[in-house]
Amino acid sequence: MAPLPPLPKIESEIAAAAPPACLAPPPRTWVEVDPSALRRNAERLARRLPPAGRLIFSAKKDGYGHGLLTTARVLGDLPSLAMFGVATPEEALALRADGREALCFAVLAGEALAQAVAAGVALTVTDADEATAAAAAARAVGRTAELHLKLDTGMGRMGRLPAEVLPMMARLHRLEGARLAAIYSHLADGWNHPASARRQLDVLLDFRRRAGLEATPIHLGGSDALALGSELPAGIWLRVGIALYGDHPAIADLEPAMNFKSRVIYRRAVPAGTAISYGMTFTTTRPSELALIGAGYGNGYPRSLSGRGRVLVGGRACPILGRVCMDQFVVDVTDAPGIVVGDEALLFGRQGEGLLPAGEIAALAGTISYELFCLAGQINPRVVL
Repeated sequence: MAPLPPLPKIESEIAAAAPPACLAPPPRTWVEVDPSALRRNAERLARRLPPAGRLIFSAKKDGYGHGLLTTARVLGDLPSLAMFGVATPEEALALRADGREALCFAVLAGEALAQAVAAGVALTVTDADEATAAAAAARAVGRTAELHLKLDTGMGRMGRLPAEVLPMMARLHRLEGARLAAIYSHLADGWNHPASARRQLDVLLDFRRRAGLEATPIHLGGSDALALGSELPAGIWLRVGIALYGDHPAIADLEPAMNFKSRVIYRRAVPAGTAISYGMTFTTTRPSELALIGAGYGNGYPRSLSGRGRVLVGGRACPILGRVCMDQFVVDVTDAPGIVVGDEALLFGRQGEGLLPAGEIAALAGTISYELFCLAGQINPRVVL
């Protein structure tokens, strides 16, 4: 019997045997982060603050995919910056290790609480029991815990109602090892429901007065707090997230800080009547020039853009034909002559003078730009310009 053929090499073996020039090829799909755009957005947002106000920049989920430490280092010296807000103790500890002030939006317990207190992370608490646990953890390491008391004023998510918390204030005032550094809440929808947002702010201000904490800072989020404009009282802190990263439908002077890009990886001409991609959901009605883009839902580009999205190649809009696949999709370049394999394709962001807003692509996909930023920025290689 003839000997069996050798087994094919696995990818890691192939990479190990390849010449050095092949070890790090240019990525075919990547994300660019523009730190200068981040900085300009932050400065524009700072100008919207009320007198004596300060900013907390939401940098959770790896800076909305833009890079946690990239964001922190670009904005760390902004005069109006109070701190960065994150969702997990790991992110908060990374910020503290980099010398940044950090607020953890989650309520912590156990080992995570002890580590955060020891590192000087500002802590979210929603009641006296959580505050007592934080104070005990702080006493154990000889520190004072900085507490931010979160109230539910209408978001219906995390936090206690003011009426629940007011009877606890005596306990909160007596804590040893902890200091109530701020009170905060979150708006549900400031731009579309400004009257509701104003009511939420009034509830927060009323709680602070009734609790005898008039000198304690309050902060409000998210970027929707900017909708209140001149109604914001002096001294309030604002937590902003999506606006910092350049995508807010109601704020016109922002810049995209992320460009999501891929490349043309194949070109072909097809006759009229050619069915395109899985499910044959599109058939050409004319002789067409097609380009294959080297990205797909495996790169965080939504499958729901099948047959409805568009990309920019050389500054020209090219519509998606048929289904978006895991790592490729087809676009029509019939009306965009001169496109060749290797050309850069913009999935969202900026390409020279061309702009394809993430919010616009998100709307076509039935989602929001937050999701696109987080997926693209954490799945793909990220380049800081």
